[in-house]
Amino acid sequence: MKLSDYKSFMAVLLALVTVLPLSQSCKENEPMKWVDLRYRVDQDSYVVDIKGTETISFLVKSTDPWEVFGSKRENWYTISPDRGEAGETYTVTITCEENFDLDDRADTINIKSDYWLGKQFLLTQKGTAYLNYNPVDEIIQEGGSLSIKLLSNQKWSVELTEGSSWLSLGDVVSGEGDGTVTVSTGFNSGERRTGVVTVYDRHGAVAHEIKVIQRGVLLEPQIPENGNWFQLYQEAQTLEIQVESNARWTVAKGNPADDDWYTIENDTFEGNGVIRVNIEQHGGSKVRTADLILTSIADAGVVPVVKTVRFKQANPPIVTTEVVNKVLTGGIWYGNEGLMPARYNFYLESYTGDITFFWILKQGEPYTELRYHIKGGITDLSTTPWCSNVHGSHSGCKHPVDGTKQNVLSLNIDKYVDENGDSWMYCEWLLNDKVIAHAISDGKNDDNGTDDTFKVPYANTAAGARFQMSGNLTVSKWERVDHIVWE
Repeated sequence: MKLSDYKSFMAVLLALVTVLPLSQSCKENEPMKWVDLRYRVDQDSYVVDIKGTETISFLVKSTDPWEVFGSKRENWYTISPDRGEAGETYTVTITCEENFDLDDRADTINIKSDYWLGKQFLLTQKGTAYLNYNPVDEIIQEGGSLSIKLLSNQKWSVELTEGSSWLSLGDVVSGEGDGTVTVSTGFNSGERRTGVVTVYDRHGAVAHEIKVIQRGVLLEPQIPENGNWFQLYQEAQTLEIQVESNARWTVAKGNPADDDWYTIENDTFEGNGVIRVNIEQHGGSKVRTADLILTSIADAGVVPVVKTVRFKQANPPIVTTEVVNKVLTGGIWYGNEGLMPARYNFYLESYTGDITFFWILKQGEPYTELRYHIKGGITDLSTTPWCSNVHGSHSGCKHPVDGTKQNVLSLNIDKYVDENGDSWMYCEWLLNDKVIAHAISDGKNDDNGTDDTFKVPYANTAAGARFQMSGNLTVSKWERVDHIVWE
């Protein structure tokens, strides 16, 4: 660089150094506008009665003048005061006039100071419209007509939305003000049945769904917790099933020739009853299933009602044990591969220092690890991808492990199906048969539903997994406990 060029460069640089602080100084000297608007509004929406006898009050205070106003600027309510000066605390009251219209009316109320919109809430006042009905009786088993009295000050219409195969609606299907609609049916030769008359308001919105019941045979067994069948484990036990009925009825084995592993205490009932089934202990290798057939004893001209109740009894756990007597002194133990979802128990006879334990899926994206480390005598659990329910700093994942005694470290990997039908891994970490952490690999926190990165499809377990351990430790054996296959 020439001396003249260097001098020119330094001159420009000096000018920039001189000007920039001045520019910065101007910005720093400009006053910053800020507003401290405070209010005490307990709800995000308020509903006021037709007469307007209820009022809404709240406190407002700000460092600047403030105002409270409706977005629509309507005149069916008053806000007092609707504005105020800085520094003083005001009690603002909203009062509604009586609403003579059928429809509800609403507006959004805003609390604002200068440029700052601090709070919005919805104000609704009920309209005068109503649409109700008197209680209805059941239709007798022989059949007949039933009148439904509607009480209204608006237009309405009705429709038979359930039971059209046996129930008919009369000629009156719409009206204004009070009115009566009629339904009718013939003799019911079978089970008690229910239809639905749907009532719509003047806007076509559903106002009521009125159940119309015709008497018949009632035979309703208790619904299992899962909605399909009673789930029992392998121990000998007595299953009790509540049955609601208004008839005489019987219960029998669905497959009497083969179902010799349970007995029914009483097979004939009248009215409500309790079925007691004595079930033997299961010693087989598969879940066993039985059906109970409930049948009403029909009078002349009546069709018997038949219901089926299913229960399943689990087989004893199938345990595969591998004795290894593995002693590690700082090396790495690469365990079996192709391990499918099940519960795995590792019998840690002793350890010193820190140990690592990895469970690694062999295929699929994302790359997945379950970790069961011990650091400083405390469990250190985590996953890859990261899971907000199971990680090193989570207090619930830290438990003391006595290295001088036998400890059983367990991982349980199972299938979880969400409400959309998608399948994910369900993972449990257990210490000495106690669950100390769990997670579902659906990308959600199990406690609050927030997103995390632990999103691993269950299909990624199809090629199995492998494990590896390292540290100074002795493992006598490990076990695989197969999951019960209910379906």
